[in-house]
Amino acid sequence: MRVMTKLIIVFLGFSAVILSSCKEDRPSVKPIYDELVVAVYSSVEVQPKEIYKVNATVGGVLTHVYVEEGDEVDKNGDLFIIDMQQAKLTERNAELNYNLIKESLMGQSSLIEDMKLELNNAKNKFINDSVHYQRYKELYKNEAVSKTEMENVRLMFLTSKNTYNGLKNRLNRKEIELKNQLEQARVNVQQSKLRGNDFKISSLMDGIVYQVNKEKGETVNVQEPLAIIGSKNNFVLKMLIDESDISKVFIDQKVIVSLEAFPGKIFNAKISKISPRMNPLNQTFEIEAYFVNPPNNLYMGLTGEGNIIVHEKKKTLVIPREYLMAGNKVETSDGQVSVKTGMSNWDYIEILSGIDNKTVIYKPE
Repeated sequence: MRVMTKLIIVFLGFSAVILSSCKEDRPSVKPIYDELVVAVYSSVEVQPKEIYKVNATVGGVLTHVYVEEGDEVDKNGDLFIIDMQQAKLTERNAELNYNLIKESLMGQSSLIEDMKLELNNAKNKFINDSVHYQRYKELYKNEAVSKTEMENVRLMFLTSKNTYNGLKNRLNRKEIELKNQLEQARVNVQQSKLRGNDFKISSLMDGIVYQVNKEKGETVNVQEPLAIIGSKNNFVLKMLIDESDISKVFIDQKVIVSLEAFPGKIFNAKISKISPRMNPLNQTFEIEAYFVNPPNNLYMGLTGEGNIIVHEKKKTLVIPREYLMAGNKVETSDGQVSVKTGMSNWDYIEILSGIDNKTVIYKPE
């Protein structure tokens, strides 16, 4: 559905007098000099300049609700707490696993210490077998032992050497493995702490609570907003402009605003933001404006009307729109006269030439 906008007159008091005429007693007027304003109309809604929906990042049951609608909140102030028992258990398990791996790597009776002791014993045996083998080689050269005896000692030396090297490599691999596991366990502890923070919901800004959607004991999920928080005293006007009028709208353009909550009062505003993308559903562009002098006691959701000033002339010659005939002509006592027109709105048309303020014109039949 398209949001309709229109060009309207603002504060134009057309004071022409309807004249009597022998020309079939038809209504007639004289053009007058007056203010002519052309504007784009739109409904307006008051919204906090900064506003956001409070959403949970985890599901669960609300155990604490710290705020009510209308409460002022500080940035990082507590809003809600979701049941944290499962998060606490997860965090505790992560800490226990971290401590277990740390003990295996660094503790006095750790697996690494046991492997180092085993490696040291293997190293001593390897050294002894090496010395023993060197002595047997000398004895074999001097034909003091048989070749079989020398080979048996050599085999013992190679076995102890391989055992030592194997244990050393296994110790290195195990240290690397445990260090990686310890780092992963440390990350898991941090992540579990962060996930625990997800169960505690805080405000992202200083502001006021405009809406609270959940009560203590209710179940929440990540799709449903728990509350709406926005700025307290800084408001903007939200407007929807039809695509046919968007080319007439610019930043800092003047807007005349009336609000239902302030009957009979008019406020000035200026355009501060124009959406670069059209909403394809209703073929409109969203724009924002700010009050030049905002009224007191503004509230989120107040509605009213806005007129974006497109053209404005303080004094120009105008006639009622219904007095202009096809082909830009008006009917006078001397017959039809062609006129040159300028800007117009839904009620009045500017006359640039062809008649003056002394010319009597008649309403077409």
